[in-house]
Amino acid sequence: MDQNAITSRILSSGVILSLSLIIIGVILVFIRGGGDGVSLSEIANYHNPGDTITSVSLLPGNFIGGLLAGDGLYFISVGLWVLIFTPVTVLIDALVTFGHERNKLYTLLDAIVLFNLLLAIFVIPRFIG
Repeated sequence: MDQNAITSRILSSGVILSLSLIIIGVILVFIRGGGDGVSLSEIANYHNPGDTITSVSLLPGNFIGGLLAGDGLYFISVGLWVLIFTPVTVLIDALVTFGHERNKLYTLLDAIVLFNLLLAIFVIPRFIG
């Protein structure tokens, strides 16, 4: 299969899956009047940021339990993570392809971009606020 077709399939699948999860999550949050023990009014409370729910309270270790419980906030969180990791998946695919083709320059450049992206996702946020 052509590399452009693979990249296109990864991107479109990631966006569709992400959008589906987010829409399901929003519907569940409205049907249940909240999620993760937090009411809808508390989720929408932007006047008092200390009382709102954030990504810090929705830990990835709780994703499976939240999804199995039908908690809309976890569907939204997983959908956002899928959206974030869609381009990471494209970079990993390109890294494997360039490595297989023994294209040293593009393999190196792709590895640097992938490293920078993963650093920005996982390491840098730990040092911010």
